[in-house]
Formats: sequence, C-alpha cells, structure tokens
Amino acid sequence: MSLIEQRNPFTNEVVFSRESETFEAVNARINRAQQASRLWRCRSVGQRSQVLMQALDYFRTYRETIAEGVTREMGKPIKEARGELDFMIERAEYMCRFAADGALDAHSLATYAGEDFSGRLESRAKGVVYVITPWNYPLFCAINGVICALLSGSAVVLKHTTTPSVGEHFERAFGSLDGIDDLLVNITVDFAVSAQVIEHSDINHVVFTGSVKGGQTIQQSVAARVFNEVPSPFIASSLELGSSDAAYIAEDADLEHAVLWAVKIGRLHNSGQSCCAVKRVYVHESRYRDFIDRARKVMEAEVCGDPMAEGVTMGPLFGGPAAVESLVAMVRDAENAGARVICGGTTESHSEALFLSPTLIADATPDMRVLREETFGPVLPVVSVPDDAAAIREVDRSDFGLTASIFTTSRERAERFIAACDSGTVYVNRCNFVDARLGWIGHRCSGNGSIALSPLGLAAFSYTRSVNIDPSALR
Repeated sequence: MSLIEQRNPFTNEVVFSRESETFEAVNARINRAQQASRLWRCRSVGQRSQVLMQALDYFRTYRETIAEGVTREMGKPIKEARGELDFMIERAEYMCRFAADGALDAHSLATYAGEDFSGRLESRAKGVVYVITPWNYPLFCAINGVICALLSGSAVVLKHTTTPSVGEHFERAFGSLDGIDDLLVNITVDFAVSAQVIEHSDINHVVFTGSVKGGQTIQQSVAARVFNEVPSPFIASSLELGSSDAAYIAEDADLEHAVLWAVKIGRLHNSGQSCCAVKRVYVHESRYRDFIDRARKVMEAEVCGDPMAEGVTMGPLFGGPAAVESLVAMVRDAENAGARVICGGTTESHSEALFLSPTLIADATPDMRVLREETFGPVLPVVSVPDDAAAIREVDRSDFGLTASIFTTSRERAERFIAACDSGTVYVNRCNFVDARLGWIGHRCSGNGSIALSPLGLAAFSYTRSVNIDPSALR
C-alpha cells in the first residue's frame, strides 16, 4: 500500500499522513453505501431536501475549524476559506430548494394523451455516485456532486485526498441521515485503488473535477469497466476539467468595473488557481493602455505571505516550487518572444514557501504558451484587439471551453458575443463566478458536457425512466 501524505504549502509541515485503504476494504464500504441508497431513495424528495438542509448546520457550527483546515492543507488565505464555506452552504441550499420545488418531479405527457395512451418520464436514483474532488476549491467542488447525488436519492463515495479534512467533515455531516448510515463514505485511496473502484466496484456514476490529464485517466477507467463483471457496466461520468478562459473588454466597458472583475476577482482570487479563472484578456485598442495601467496597480497591491494572516491576499501555490517554476518558464517564453512584463515575473520567499509575484504581460501573441496553455497561477497576458470580431476570434482560439466573458454596456454587443462563443458558461460584466441557479458545464477539452448545479443538474444525477400506460382498461 502507498502512503498518502499532504504538506502545508506555506510551512511544509506534514498535515496528513495515512496509508491508502485497500480495494477490498473500500469495496465493502461501497456495498454498504449501495444498501443505504435503497433506503434513502424511499424518502420523498421533500423529506430528503429537509434532512439535507438540517445537515448543513454542521458546517455553520464548525465554520472556523473547517476554514482553518482548508488553509493549512492547500494554502488559501483564511478569509477566502471562510467565504468559500459560506457560499458552499448557499449553493447547497439552492439545490435543496430546487428539489423541494419540483426539479425531480415526473415530466407529464398529458398534452399528448389519448384513449390508448398516457405516460410520464420519471427521475430515479442511480445508487452510488463516486465523487473525486480537487484541492483548489475543496468545498465548492465537493458539494456540487454530493448535494446533487444525495437529493436525487443516491449515496456517495467521496475521494478527497488532496484536502483530506474536508472529506472527513463531509462524512460527519452527511454520512448518517434520518437514521440511515453509510450515505456518504469518505475514502482515502491512491490512484491505483481509485481506478479499481471505477472498474470493479458497484458504483453507478463518476464525478471528477480536475485536470484534462486526470479526466483522460478517469474516462479510460470508465471504458475499461465495460469488460468486467459488475452490476452496471455502462456508467456515465461527469467531467469538469481545466480551461484557458478569456475575457473581452469592449470599447464601451466600464473600465473600473472590468478591472475589478477580470483582474482582482477573475485572475487573482485563490492565487489564480481556478479552472474558470480569467487566463487571457483581450482589450479594445482604444482602452488597452488604460486597462494595463489599472491592472498593474491592482496586481502590485496584492500581499503574498502566511495565508493564516488576515491581511494576506495571496497564499502559496499548492504545487510548491515546481508550480512556481512552471509559471516562470511560461513568462520567460512570452518575454523572449517579444511580450512585455509590466509587473511581477519574479519570485519571492516567505517562510518555507516560494511565491510568484502577480505578473502582468502586455503584447502577448497567439503562439505564446501563456495564451495557448492553462496558467494555474497569478499570470495574466493582455492583448490589444481592433474590434469585436477580432476579439471573438481570439476568445474562441482555444481547445478549452469552460467560460468566456465580455465587459460592455451594450446589450446588443453582449448578445452577439454570447451567440458567437463556444463555452459552457458565458458571462456578461462578471467572471469566475459559479451561480447555483445556473448549470456548470464544460465543453471540448474542459469537460464532457455534463451539468452540475441548477434544477437541471439534479436530473443529470438521476436515471430517467419511461412509464407507458394503456389507460383503456383501467378504472
């Protein structure tokens, strides 16, 4: 068995160390979760929603403990960790409301009924949903799959080994509900055992949030499963992967508002470690110089350091020196190809951690790595464009398709941009913001088009069943 170990990215102290569970041990727990799901699905949707709303009180009670654990394990500034927890609760409450308001109700075909036909389409619980969640937004990413699965009547197996305390808190909050045990099972397993879970255990759906490479690995295991003797060989997967999200600052944009969102929130939040962070900015040539000046001031105001300190706005990168050096190499690549580094581009050390100063790059070109690849950290390339058409071409010049955003005061311009963009979410005058009322979807290399959150997300975590009735002989 392999040792699973996590270190505090700021102090380098070991904060978690445990041997991977064996497949045999985990498989026994999965079988118990499958049994629990059969009891849980018998509760009405309204009952499940009410029970889960009450379970969320756990996170309110232990708010500070949970936030501190997140900061220790992945380096998010403590203020941001608290904020993530608060918004996680809000997100889960929305999903409970959707369920209680009928999002899982049967779709009636009464409009098409006749003397020999009546019917409906029903949502049915899948059974056990395997949720594999990452470190960068450990609460957000976990709740997306967990709450949808539980509301739809399924049990959950949760793998959260990169931010392990969160998995433990989720098990305490959701593991036993309404007298039913094993509804959420938190497992500590390595990659090999995780693959065995997907390929050989009695699960019914896989949820993965992470890198494109990780998504490829998950999809391979889902494909391999069909050759094994398992109850449900042809399971579905929900993949939300990386991206290189673009923002366009149009000539009529409110520049102060655009810089706040595209730079402070869109690029620098969570030290730039977000799948939907703004990683490329295209600015109309008439606003380009002004945008650069304002963006530089925002970046230079950031404070790197101890993420437990209240005044720190940027914690260490989770990947440590290797992550910093990878970003520095991308900056040097752009600089050598003719781009200008306006600020940053240098490293600084605090305690045991190496930081990359927030880096603004002007005059980037399409062949540069900072525009072609995902930059998972505080690096922002900016490009001048002559008009909307050129901006749209550049925004869509990517293999990814998670989000895109436009900043404009023209509704007509916004709608043209929305129609032209090929991404799972299109933002207008905001970015890097996941709203539970809307679905979360990745296209192309950013995912397989599955949906989480929103009323539609609940149905996506359910099986659909047709009920076909000949009413002519019924009384």
